[in-house]
Amino acid sequence: MSTYATFQDAVELTEERRRDFFKLIFQKGEGFVCIAFKHHLNKTMDEEFYHYPTQLDQICASVDSRSQTLTHVYFCPQLLKDKNYRREDGKGPRVKENVKTCTALWADLDTCNPQYMQVKPSIVVQSSAGRFQAFWRLQNEIDPIEAQMICQRIAYFHADQGADKSGWDLTQLLRVPYTPNYKYGDMTTAPLVVVLSTETSLYRPAEFEIYPSYEALKKYNQPIPEIPDIPDEDAVNILQRYRSTLNPQAFGLYSTPPDFEDEGEKWSGKLWKLEKLCIEAGMTLEEVFAVCRGAACNKYKRDGRPEIHLWQEVSKSFIEYIQQHNLITSSTSSLPEFLTDKEVAKVQSRETFVERYIKWAANVTDASIQYHQASAFILLSSTISNTAMLPTSFGNVVPNMWFMILADTTLTRKSTAMDLAWDLIMDTDPGAILATDGSSEGIMSALKDREKRSSIYFRDEFTGLLEAISHKDYMAGMSEAFTKLYDGKDLKRLLRKEEIHVKSPRFIIYAGGIKSKTEMLLNEEHINSGFIPRFVIITAEPDPSNIRPVGPPKPIHTQSREIIKSELLDILVHYTGPRSVSMADGSFAGQMRPQFDVKLTDEAWDRYNQFETIMTTTALDSGLWHLTPVYDRLAKSTLKAAILIAASVQRREEITVTVQDINHAIYYSQHWRTYATEMVSSIGKSQDERLIDQVFKLIASSKGIGLARAEIMKRFRMDSKKADLIFTTMLQRRLIIQVQLAGQPRFIEVL
Repeated sequence: MSTYATFQDAVELTEERRRDFFKLIFQKGEGFVCIAFKHHLNKTMDEEFYHYPTQLDQICASVDSRSQTLTHVYFCPQLLKDKNYRREDGKGPRVKENVKTCTALWADLDTCNPQYMQVKPSIVVQSSAGRFQAFWRLQNEIDPIEAQMICQRIAYFHADQGADKSGWDLTQLLRVPYTPNYKYGDMTTAPLVVVLSTETSLYRPAEFEIYPSYEALKKYNQPIPEIPDIPDEDAVNILQRYRSTLNPQAFGLYSTPPDFEDEGEKWSGKLWKLEKLCIEAGMTLEEVFAVCRGAACNKYKRDGRPEIHLWQEVSKSFIEYIQQHNLITSSTSSLPEFLTDKEVAKVQSRETFVERYIKWAANVTDASIQYHQASAFILLSSTISNTAMLPTSFGNVVPNMWFMILADTTLTRKSTAMDLAWDLIMDTDPGAILATDGSSEGIMSALKDREKRSSIYFRDEFTGLLEAISHKDYMAGMSEAFTKLYDGKDLKRLLRKEEIHVKSPRFIIYAGGIKSKTEMLLNEEHINSGFIPRFVIITAEPDPSNIRPVGPPKPIHTQSREIIKSELLDILVHYTGPRSVSMADGSFAGQMRPQFDVKLTDEAWDRYNQFETIMTTTALDSGLWHLTPVYDRLAKSTLKAAILIAASVQRREEITVTVQDINHAIYYSQHWRTYATEMVSSIGKSQDERLIDQVFKLIASSKGIGLARAEIMKRFRMDSKKADLIFTTMLQRRLIIQVQLAGQPRFIEVL
């Protein structure tokens, strides 16, 4: 690779070179070109629009003029239809709806070497030392959506080599060649963005088929389906079916049109939020489209725009959700279909204690609805695992479950959700609460007198325990001990003064924690030991608009709680209430706790084994070794959830688990898989790597203002030695740079 001069050295020859570059990119196309100018000091951006080819001279003159100030210069490699176009939210003209055509494909390669490209680029641009952009000139103009799909495949294929995975979007801004890159210098020393190579080759879309379509994204990259493929079901019915996993806000977003004040922003924001809530609830692409099509906030219907635009927006929302939860690990990764549409509808038509609890809790508090799932299963586990047991070929399965709910802020109300469950347990079976803290020996000492007795370790800030297990010698072995307790195995621990013998434990953990801190603490050993895989992990994003004002309790909530409490007591009495024992002659011999055998029907066993196979195959296809034990244990947790669901609706002396119970548990488990994947996808990173991620996230959130070294050190409690290591590493990786702002050195993100 050639070295590049500073802009100051090459300023006299740059205008003609830029002219040639734009001619190569846009060829014989006609439309409007967006040139964006970002001010280096205050980070504001101006966008100007010129007609190509008639205003090419003006483009070059404007770029030449502005590049000689402290300004970064970018361009959009797609031609636009109208320079005055504005969306209803006020954004434009550089928006995807206004893209007219594509004369070239594009990729922000970032640190990926252009030599790795499967199709040789027509143009390679070096934006800074070790960072690149690539363009492929097309033989004929192609549709913007088709171009975007190809660019997406290129970006994902080379992501592991350093390419920007988000650099495929329409209206992407890329640096204009022969302009200064002021991230690495001032007016006299800033390096020049240069064209490294050009080729005369012109390409057709078929030549990019060498880049594989990602299995996980194929469904969301298709054109709008025929109308028969869209559910005929009324949108309100779809929302009602998903009520046990759907945030209640979705109903208001669907039925209430935005206010006319600040109209554009509200319409776009509300539609996007409705899409997000529906996707999180587990709706299919077609169901989300059907709901949004009939929603009062459907801006596309209001403006008379074609439904293809709504379809594209919903599809992109799905892709963002998949990316956010790290569900794509390779080009062969797939998104498994655990349940058919008929199976989903059948599960949703059934209401058990789980759904009734979620409905009540969602009306009482603004906590994220997925947390209430955890509470419902913890309540059932505490009442049923005392006496229920499923014999299997690999041992007995007791339906004790572990849940860990995580969030980074108080806005998700994880503690509130846990407190609701705590209060119900204290009102129905307070003896089930084992502890909220304690050492390994202390917990086992308490368990030795609780044979076959549900024992809940209720810990709100579980990250503190994880940290202690990882770093304190006297806590060593605690995770292994907990793992054996989960499996119901007898434990013996010999201490100096006594021997602790735990028999047939029914150990349950309900834990909450800080998501970011938990991610930093987790390591391979937590996976290898089987400790973390035994948890059902649930996460949630904060939603400030969902916060309710504080007020007195409503009588209807109190009445509903009594109904939930009565049902829980009924379950508790049936499964733990003493049974009379008679002698052979019929005389009364006493009372004893019952034992309930669990049996799966043949169809239920087949369905569960099919589900377990899908989970195992999906984990193996991911290429991430640590997903295999996590998915395997999650399958076992799903079996336990099915037992609890079956037991909650039966009052017989034997618990029979049917296919419907298995499908019911899978319905919730498919969400749990998403949370688990997101959580453990970063396993393998060192503590320093995790700290770098957190520091970078904080610096990026400063919106270009940057942060001083002292601020960051205080935030993460770093000493000078650790800070030197972290900042030096980040600077050398070009994640951040150090600049002088208002006379003070500050770290800012490299954009």
